[in-house]
Amino acid sequence: MKRIGLSIGVIFLLVSLYGCAVANGKSAGAEQKSITLGAPAALRLVIVPSGFKLNWKPSPEDPGVVTGYEIVRSDLASGPFIKVATVSKGNSEYIDTTAKPENIYYYKVRAVAGTVYSPYSNTVTGER
Repeated sequence: MKRIGLSIGVIFLLVSLYGCAVANGKSAGAEQKSITLGAPAALRLVIVPSGFKLNWKPSPEDPGVVTGYEIVRSDLASGPFIKVATVSKGNSEYIDTTAKPENIYYYKVRAVAGTVYSPYSNTVTGER
């Protein structure tokens, strides 16, 4: 009889602890941290002989959690935008040598930290 009483007491204690953790918004496992990235700013485009040179002000989280930047391009202002390149953290410049002459392109950039993405930067336009 003592053994059953002790087992029930242990089960009650575990259930109580788990219930408190869930009520506090925490799981019984490891805590997850939420990452928020600020967008790159002041995206600029300059026409160069080999294509378009893009540069921007880095995300406020670079240096820090940013792992790189994703550059997207479209031939319509409304999209769809397609990824043309990814550059590493600390890099705030990219030259698109794949842009065809006599075409208008729209570009945006966003910061990346693993699977987390910042909002996009401003959109810039260029015609070769």
